[in-house]
Amino acid sequence: MSEENHHLSLWQQVDKTPTTAIKPAKVDGQQITSLDAMHVIETATKVFGPMGIGWGYRIEDERYDQGAPIHDAKSGSLLGHETTHTVRLVLWYKWQDQTGEVTQFGHTRAVYRTNQGYWKTDGEAPKKSVTDAVKKCLSLLGFSADVYYGKFDNQDYTEAQNAATRIAVAEDQDAEIEKCRQEYADWLKRECDTIRDKIDHPKSIKMAADSVLNRVADKASMARVEPAEGREMISKACEEGIARVYAEKQAKQPKEEPAHD
Repeated sequence: MSEENHHLSLWQQVDKTPTTAIKPAKVDGQQITSLDAMHVIETATKVFGPMGIGWGYRIEDERYDQGAPIHDAKSGSLLGHETTHTVRLVLWYKWQDQTGEVTQFGHTRAVYRTNQGYWKTDGEAPKKSVTDAVKKCLSLLGFSADVYYGKFDNQDYTEAQNAATRIAVAEDQDAEIEKCRQEYADWLKRECDTIRDKIDHPKSIKMAADSVLNRVADKASMARVEPAEGREMISKACEEGIARVYAEKQAKQPKEEPAHD
């Protein structure tokens, strides 16, 4: 194993997330992928051992911070301030006979005004801040890195992880894998047929092929096959499509009349 692969061995063991552990959420008007904390806690326990023995955390600092002022919409008078709960948490873990530590902050709105205009006090803010900090600490070690990379914004990646989740929970895993492989083969055939036979400009053929090539890895992972053969099929279809276009253009050109003495 190379030094680089050795350094990434933990990361590569924990970076993938099943689709059962994520869900869409909206935060401050933005659509995000929310990660289930129990998933990363369970994964950490599988890798390191039970909490308190193989891994755990300690809170180094905890405080409430005054946030933005809230004014009355009509009079402009100050009604109060939002409050945020913050913890600084150190997560420790044992890995390959060594003990490591990572530090992160967790934040939760503790007192705030809702979108409906009501004031709310979140009595579970400290617990939520700890959970937030634990997830952030584990993310620095690679846990569910695909979520933090934003890979679930890509439809092909999401479909690939959906397939991996289906296989993991299927009663007949071999049958589910075979189904995924047939879906992959059908997709490759459709894309190759389009590139080879249905696009009428060499540049457009190349662009279409490049786009499909970028998707092959995720599609192949759904079928649990190497992507090399699929890439070769797409590249060959691209070459044949471009050759077809030039041949059709050549056939349409008027033939030169033979010269007469």
